[in-house]
Amino acid sequence: MAGWLLKNFSGEQPRIGAHLLPANAAQAAVNVRLDDGDLTPLRKPQHVYSIPAYPGGYKTIFKYQDNWLGWANEVKCALGPVASDRLYITGDGAPKMRVGATIYGLALAAPTAGLTAAVTDSGTGDTITSIYVYTFVTAYGEESEPCAASDDVVWQAGQTVTLSGFQAPPAGRNITKQRIYRTQTGTSGTDLYFIDERDASSADYVDAIAVDAFGEVLPSRAYNPPPDTLAGLTSMPNGMMAAFSGRDLYFCEPWQPHAWPEVYILTTDFDIVALGAIGSSLIIMTKGCPYFAQGTDPASMQMVKIESNLPCINARGVQDLGYAIAYPSHEGLVMATASGQASIVTETLFNRPAWQLLSPGTMCAGQLSGRYIGSYNSVDALGRSLTGSLIIQGASAPIFLSRSDVKAQAFHYDITDGALYFLDDSTGEIKQFDPPGGVPIDQFWKSKPVLLSAADNFGVIQIDGDAVPSPADVANITAAKAVAITANSAMLADPLGSEINGSAINEFPIDGDGLSALPDDAKTMNVSVYADGDLIAAISKVGEVVRLPSGFKSRKWEIAVSGTVRIEQIVMARTPAELAAMGAS
Repeated sequence: MAGWLLKNFSGEQPRIGAHLLPANAAQAAVNVRLDDGDLTPLRKPQHVYSIPAYPGGYKTIFKYQDNWLGWANEVKCALGPVASDRLYITGDGAPKMRVGATIYGLALAAPTAGLTAAVTDSGTGDTITSIYVYTFVTAYGEESEPCAASDDVVWQAGQTVTLSGFQAPPAGRNITKQRIYRTQTGTSGTDLYFIDERDASSADYVDAIAVDAFGEVLPSRAYNPPPDTLAGLTSMPNGMMAAFSGRDLYFCEPWQPHAWPEVYILTTDFDIVALGAIGSSLIIMTKGCPYFAQGTDPASMQMVKIESNLPCINARGVQDLGYAIAYPSHEGLVMATASGQASIVTETLFNRPAWQLLSPGTMCAGQLSGRYIGSYNSVDALGRSLTGSLIIQGASAPIFLSRSDVKAQAFHYDITDGALYFLDDSTGEIKQFDPPGGVPIDQFWKSKPVLLSAADNFGVIQIDGDAVPSPADVANITAAKAVAITANSAMLADPLGSEINGSAINEFPIDGDGLSALPDDAKTMNVSVYADGDLIAAISKVGEVVRLPSGFKSRKWEIAVSGTVRIEQIVMARTPAELAAMGAS
């Protein structure tokens, strides 16, 4: 082997033996971003918000109108298709609608009794037989189902019909109007047509509307309220929303998230765990086989079973990656696509025991730039704690992963600012993952072991990368320093931090403290070269040819990289001439 060129770096494929890995793959890749082929360190998570403490912690966080919300349950939130100020929520008791700081039950009650009609005055001409109903209407334009139909009313032109029995609207739903309908015969036949709207009242109403003066057909005849057990709320195109209860899949009336007609229900063979939408396709993840539904209107949705034994074992591990819906199964991470295909994409990364060791049934997940990020908290066979996050990258083979030190209780991806946020398991703070304005943290990447056909010696090495901080880096470091100094000053003003015995045992290391470390002004780098398992050199120079120790030969060679310098490539060769021939500048 004349030399060794490392570039187009990728991540770990732990199921494959280290010596069988692809040339650019890693035995270990920690706190490193690998989306462009370079070794680029992730940036330090940035504090965003200190969420109030909650006994037992949070399982869901959500950013709504620049405010942070949190729940102890698995809650699904979706911004409404009707107005941007409305947030729809399932999983926190009965379904809810939030407008600003006000929370309403999503279900809209209908009047519980029919109207009574009395005819007065005299009329002429043909007699007409009518039936009356009315509905409640909220300040947000939501309309309830109608009341029961009145008895038949026979009247003639010139007569008036007085309607009584209107109910005062129930409190707590912001009902402001009533809409009144009567049967008429129009071009599409006889139906209930709109005749008037008035402020919500229990007062009588006098119908003096001409026989030929009527509006739209009653739209809310089948507007069933959502069941209290509705869960898994998911937005879809064309004003649709989907959710589930048990084995029943529900769809709302388009553009009417308060109405969930029972005529749209589809039923699976297994209890539904979670939903995910890709365009007009809906992935239904169950405790058994996944299902696939497609359509542009709830009345035309077609559902088929995907014949794969890939149950979803954890709704918090489900994530929409844009090109697929990813979810944890017993065997590994599954990706389901808009074409109705579902497959395990981590087969080259984990066998079943290794995957189960990460406790996928309790993993919470997020996504950033199409990468699946799953945070786990587990214990190995020796009782050692396993915590951190997996970053699984690749829409197609080869799939690889890297790891992060982040330990999250919950994730939230905000599509409006393209940022991934998480609730830090150790501090209770909401932070942004890999923020563009953050300072780089120490990365670690270790190559596969290269086995030469015969023992040999590499004489020179060159590391190419970006060792000088850019103006943006300098600005980020300066800003991070200012934040740390402010926080440290506040802590030093009250050095105990609490009353005596007020802090938890093992909160700080021996001789440690709670002060924030100031970020380094300069980038750091260390490239370690191993021969037959022994460290023979540690290089910290970038863009220069560096001599390696001589006087020995080895068959197995490895390279490990740490620090905050972005690495473009690493070249090792016997001589400087070979190094130049291999592409070292």
